[in-house]
Amino acid sequence: MAAEAVDTVNSSGFPKLNAYDRRDLMRELAAGEVTRADLARRFGISRPYVTKFARQWAAEIDRVRASLDDAYAGLWIARKDNRIVAHQADFEAAQGHEKGDHHEWIKARTAILHAVAEELGQLPPRATVTVMPVLHIIEGVDIGALA
Repeated sequence: MAAEAVDTVNSSGFPKLNAYDRRDLMRELAAGEVTRADLARRFGISRPYVTKFARQWAAEIDRVRASLDDAYAGLWIARKDNRIVAHQADFEAAQGHEKGDHHEWIKARTAILHAVAEELGQLPPRATVTVMPVLHIIEGVDIGALA
């Protein structure tokens, strides 16, 4: 990525990377195959920012390093418990809304509850339709005589 990947500057004056670039930078730091100077150029950030980023996200970078073969390493949403926590936060926000008794907010909460139940495997499996080929055999008919 280039400098256009940087979307804003945070309170410390360092650029704030978007979620995609942040994950890529974590994976690159975890792999350790590229210098920090090269990473700074690639992401349009400074070398001190790469060092600060590496310190700030050290625990997550270590988790990514432990499972570099996993394409989903470093993605919080790839973990079931994180998805359920996100659903819970959304449910609580919908429930606490001043118009929480409005039918649209009720539908939103119901959809969240359904999504969590589905995530946890608490819903019965959906019916599947299996199509089997059928071969009809008519006995006592001479096919050759029909032609």
